[in-house]
Amino acid sequence: MLYYKNTKAGFALYLKRILAVFRFLVVSVLAFLLLAPLVQKRSEHVEEPLLIFLQDNSGSLLYAQDAAWYEEEYVPGLDGFMETASGFFDTRLYTFGEQFSRDGDIDFSERVTDMSDAFREVDRRYSNRNVGAIIVAGDGLYNRGMNPLYAASGLNHPLYTIAMGDTTVRRDLILKQVNHNQITYLGNHFPVEIVAEGLQCGRLTTNLTVRRDGEELYSERITLASDHHIETISFHLEADKPGMQQYHAALSPVEDEISVENNHRDFFIDVIDGRQQVLILANSPHPDVGAIRESLLNNDHYEADVFLKDDFSGSLEAYDLVILHQLPSRRHPLDDLFEQAGNADASLLFILGKQTSIDLFNRLPHGIGIERTGTSELIESLPVYNQGFVLFSMHESTRNLFDQVPPLYSPFASYSVPGNTHTMLTQKIGSVATTRPLVFFSGFGDRRTGVITGEGIWRWRLHSYLHNQHHQAFDDMMARMVQYLALQEDRRLFRVQAESLVDENENVLFEAELYNPSYELINDPEVHLVITNEEGIDFPYTMGRTSNAYRLDAGSFGSGTYQWSARVHAGGELLTDEGVFTVSALDLEGQRTIADHNLLFQLSENSGAEMYGPDQWDELMAGLLERDDISPRLYEHKEYVEIINLKVLFFIILLLLSTEWFIRKRSGGY
Repeated sequence: MLYYKNTKAGFALYLKRILAVFRFLVVSVLAFLLLAPLVQKRSEHVEEPLLIFLQDNSGSLLYAQDAAWYEEEYVPGLDGFMETASGFFDTRLYTFGEQFSRDGDIDFSERVTDMSDAFREVDRRYSNRNVGAIIVAGDGLYNRGMNPLYAASGLNHPLYTIAMGDTTVRRDLILKQVNHNQITYLGNHFPVEIVAEGLQCGRLTTNLTVRRDGEELYSERITLASDHHIETISFHLEADKPGMQQYHAALSPVEDEISVENNHRDFFIDVIDGRQQVLILANSPHPDVGAIRESLLNNDHYEADVFLKDDFSGSLEAYDLVILHQLPSRRHPLDDLFEQAGNADASLLFILGKQTSIDLFNRLPHGIGIERTGTSELIESLPVYNQGFVLFSMHESTRNLFDQVPPLYSPFASYSVPGNTHTMLTQKIGSVATTRPLVFFSGFGDRRTGVITGEGIWRWRLHSYLHNQHHQAFDDMMARMVQYLALQEDRRLFRVQAESLVDENENVLFEAELYNPSYELINDPEVHLVITNEEGIDFPYTMGRTSNAYRLDAGSFGSGTYQWSARVHAGGELLTDEGVFTVSALDLEGQRTIADHNLLFQLSENSGAEMYGPDQWDELMAGLLERDDISPRLYEHKEYVEIINLKVLFFIILLLLSTEWFIRKRSGGY
C-alpha cells in the first residue's frame, strides 16, 4: 500500500516490489513478536571430575624417624603431584588439624587433629559436585571429633589414603591422662588420678612428680614391668590456695626416649573460697537439727554451724542462711536477732513446732501471718507436692519420697502469706488434701524467707534410708531449698562474664551487661577492657555492642594466667569489674606417636580405594587414571525463552530497515 499508492517517487515496478517485500517482512516479524512466542533453548556444560586432597598438618608427624624427609622431600613431591593431577582433574588442596583451610602452608605445626571435621566440610561443600576421588594423607591419629570411619561412611566417593608417620614402637614414656575435679573448695583434699604408659621401657624406672609454682606436692617412683606398661596412680592433694590453681605433673625421662614432650601435662583446678555458710539456731535440742546438719555436711557447697539460742553470741553477718528451729519462742523472742538478720541480708528458714510462739512469729516483719484454728494442739500433716512449683526443680526420687514419708506435726491454723509466695508442699490432713502450705517460700524486701510449718522432718531422712539404702533423696531436697534461700542476688549495675579456663587454641570471649538505676539493660556508653599477661603487658580492647548488652571476642592467647579489668562511665559514675582467666597449653599431638595405618587402610578399603606410601605418587596417579567411574560429567540445560529476547532478531530487523532505507535513498526517494 505504501509503494503502489505512492506514484510521486517514480520507482520502477521491480524496485517497488523489492521495497514492499522488505517492509512486509519487518512488519510481519514485529506483529509476530507481539504474540510473545517462546522457543526452547538448550545448553550443555561439561564438569571435570574433582580431586580433593586432604593433608594432615598436625605436629604428630614430626615425631616420626624421618620427620626431616617430610619437610624436605614430601612437600615438594606433593606439589608436583598436584601440578600433574591438574592436567586430568579439577584439583583442590586442603589442610586439616585445628582448622580446615584451603591451600594453607604445610608446616606440620597444628596442635589438634580433627579428621572427622575435614570429612564434614568436604560433604558440605561438594555434596552435589562431580567428586571423582578424595585423598587423605596423614598418620591416622586423631584427638578431636568422632571416629573417622563413621565420619567417612556418608561419603560416596573413593577415598585414597597416603600412610605417613612411623609405626615402629620405640622407647617412650607417655603421661596419658590426668583425671581430676574441675572445682573444689578451699581446705578440701581432692582426688587426682594419673595414667602413665611406658613403651619399650621394661625393667626401667621413672619418677612421677606433681608441682605447683615449683613446689613439689607429690612424688612416687614407678617401676615399668613390661615393654607395654600402663599404670594408674591415685592420690589426694590439699586445696590450700583459692583461685585457679595450675599443677604440673611430669614423668622423669628414661635413656634413649624418643620424645620427652609427652612426659608432662598441666592441669587446672578452680579452688573456690565460697562455701555458703549456714547457721542452725534451735530453741532446744531436737532430732530435726541433727538431720538437717548431717544433710548439709554431706554437701561440699555448705558449711553448717549449730547452736542452741542460749549458746549463740556471734554475728549473723558471716552467714548466708539462718535456720530457726522452733524459734521465736516465749523464752527467745528473737527481736534483736531478727534485726541483725535484716542488717546482714541473711535469708531465713523457719521450722515451726510445738515450742514456736505463733504470736511472736506473727510480729516479726516477714509479711507472713498464722492464725490458729480452734485448738493449740499440733496435727499430723502429710506432704503433697505442688506440681506448679517453679522456684527450683526437684529430682524424681525426691518427689517419690513425699508419697512415702510419715507426717509432720503442724499447728492447725490458717495462713496469710504475701502475693509472691511459692508453695512447694501442701498439707494433707487425714485423707483430705488441703491448700494449707507445709513448705513455702516468699520474699520480703531483698530477703528470701522459707517456712516449714511442722516438726519431725528427721523421720523423712530415716525413711529415705529405709526405702533407698541412702539419704540422697532427703539430702537433695535440703540442698535445693538451702541453695535457693542462700543464693545472694547480684545487684551490681555492671557485670562482665568470661570463662576462667580456656584451651590454647580457643578464643577468649567476654560478655557484659550494664544496668541503669532502674535495672534496665542499656548499652550506650563504651566499655573498655584491658587484658594483662604475666609479664605486665597490657592488651586494650573496646567491647562491641549487641542488641542490649556487650560482647568481645579477644582472640586466642598463649598458655599462662591473665588478668582483666573492665570499666565504663554511666550516669556520671565509674563502674568497674575485674577477673582472671587461665589459658592451658595444648599437648595432644605428643600423646600418641605411633602412626595408625590400620585406620587409613580401613578408610580406603571401605570406599573401594587403596592405600599408598608417601613416595608412591606415580602409583597413586596411575590408580586414579585407571578408574572408569572418575570421568567428566555432561550437564544439559533446557529452558524456554521469549523469541523477542534473541539478539539476532534485532539485527535482522535492523538490516531489513537499513536495506530498505538505503535502496530508497539510492533511488532518489525520501
